[in-house]
Amino acid sequence: MAKVINTNGKEVDFDAAVALMDDDLREAIAGTVDTDQAFFAAYEKAHEAKFGEPWELSKADPTW
Repeated sequence: MAKVINTNGKEVDFDAAVALMDDDLREAIAGTVDTDQAFFAAYEKAHEAKFGEPWELSKADPTW
């Protein structure tokens, strides 16, 4: 079970997070980064840019 750290320093299960990602954003990022952490960070930025707010799993107290 791979773990990544969100922008607020919270540990998140990467595989579970991927299942909750926007399909279009996930596909756009796929193949552009080398690590799970880099992928997660890129997704956080892309999500905020697309939706105008932080992704739920980027928050200090993410709710699953």
